[in-house]
Amino acid sequence: MNNDEQHERNTRALGLLLLAVGAWILIARFIHVDLGAWLWPFWIIVPGGLIMALGFRDTHRGNEGLVIFGSIVAVTGIILFVQNITGQWQSWAYAWALLFPGSIGLGQYLWGKRTGNSAAVRSAEKTLRVAFVLFLAFAVFFEVVLGISGFRLGAAEGVIVPVLLIAVGVAVYVTSMSGGRGSVVEPPAPPQVTPTPPQPPVQQDKSPGTG
Repeated sequence: MNNDEQHERNTRALGLLLLAVGAWILIARFIHVDLGAWLWPFWIIVPGGLIMALGFRDTHRGNEGLVIFGSIVAVTGIILFVQNITGQWQSWAYAWALLFPGSIGLGQYLWGKRTGNSAAVRSAEKTLRVAFVLFLAFAVFFEVVLGISGFRLGAAEGVIVPVLLIAVGVAVYVTSMSGGRGSVVEPPAPPQVTPTPPQPPVQQDKSPGTG
């Protein structure tokens, strides 16, 4: 695909983005329901999804950045949506792990699936596992140990908290071990050498009359 075709596709995608934003503004203006009170994170989710769709239109290497950036924007909107409907804004203390490195790993995973790059998919899966372990570990620390949301375990806290920390430690250890095994590269096979058969000697023709 040449530059003109790529520019044309990007322009069409930008037009679709503007069309979606304009339609959203009209809906918010004419519907007599206060949707903005809990749907405003979609102002972030929808553009993020459209940016990802723009990157998926072609498997050109430069589009990987669009997919990852769109993933970061969309995941940010999803986190804000959950926090908005639950009121748990303090969860940013550990939800950042879903954003960095979680959303980056998600973008890399989707791009690897789109391009059929199995190595990129495996690397992204490792990043997603790290993000999940970080999210779980910090969630346990801030919600159970510190109780930033008012949640306390009472007398059972002295037993459950260490058990949860041990479980997180085991998950971290297993993740590191599985990642190390997946990164082993097998040595290349030695080249096959085909033996050359011996050539018969060349006989010189003697012309008649020569001694």
